[in-house]
Amino acid sequence: MRKARLGRTNLEVSRWALGGIPLSTVMGGKDEETISRVMHTALDYGINFVDTSRVYMDSEANIGEVMKTRRKECIIATKSHSRLYDEVMADLEESLTQLQTDKIELYQIHELYPDEAATVMGKGGALEAFQKAKDQGMIDYIGLTGHHVDLLADLMKTDEFDTVMFPFNVIEREPEKELLNLAKKKDIGTIIMKPIAGGAIRNIEKAFRFFNGYPVDTILNGVATLEELRGNLKCAENSVPLSPEELADFEAEVAPLGKEFCRRCSYCMPCPNDIIIPVMVHVYWQQIKDCKLEDLSPERKQTGQNLTIWWQACSECGECEKKCPYDLPTIKRKNELMKMFEG
Repeated sequence: MRKARLGRTNLEVSRWALGGIPLSTVMGGKDEETISRVMHTALDYGINFVDTSRVYMDSEANIGEVMKTRRKECIIATKSHSRLYDEVMADLEESLTQLQTDKIELYQIHELYPDEAATVMGKGGALEAFQKAKDQGMIDYIGLTGHHVDLLADLMKTDEFDTVMFPFNVIEREPEKELLNLAKKKDIGTIIMKPIAGGAIRNIEKAFRFFNGYPVDTILNGVATLEELRGNLKCAENSVPLSPEELADFEAEVAPLGKEFCRRCSYCMPCPNDIIIPVMVHVYWQQIKDCKLEDLSPERKQTGQNLTIWWQACSECGECEKKCPYDLPTIKRKNELMKMFEG
């Protein structure tokens, strides 16, 4: 697996890295044995970088089981979603325990929103805890993650962050405007999330080659099975950029998706009523949104009817909509689906 320098950290990370959400049995992954096999196979192939978070349920614990025997082969990145000093320090202690390690190479502020920046950067905020942890040798480097590209760019200018993680793919091109050039100028490591838009982009070969035309360091690759891992690795080593003609064809290929679709990041999870929101609501809604009931195949009709019991369980608490980085109208879509199938 080809390696890249992760900005000024000077860490040599694999061009493709493991994303931690599918390494959780609660957030879309399989059982612990499958997760272990995926991780061991990835390490065997030469993938040496894994990214997770304190909020990815049992992801850190599953990674920690593998780290018992292969810690020296893997650079670990994890995140805290807490915004205050004491909360971050408690998160870090728990992450070290779950990951079964005494130090984390890259510790990141998770999914920062504009109205939280002043708290995080101010006195008693999360950044103070990150700096303290670095001084004490609990972490090596400090990273920033989020979906608000303008906010990320502003905070990168403070020179407090060694890496930045953001969504980027052929559909989500906002980082082209400023963020990529700023990262290169300041030698900040770039970590790409959602390279295939949560699975919505089906042309894996072109999706991966798209990044060969940009100065990015490593791309998070979320896989839940060995089949997915091996299928993606077939395309991972191709270093040839897309030609202008290929890029134009690729853009036309994904254009029907629009931008208001679920990336299956599972930030909306867990649901208090056990609804698997990304699949049971958004993915199914995307598949049938332009159809009438009479136009659906018998299989699609049966699936919709089977899912009504779950949609009826929704209490419309709104927590999923608050947590969605793309502001998807989950409750509205759920009600549209119920209206279609309840009769």
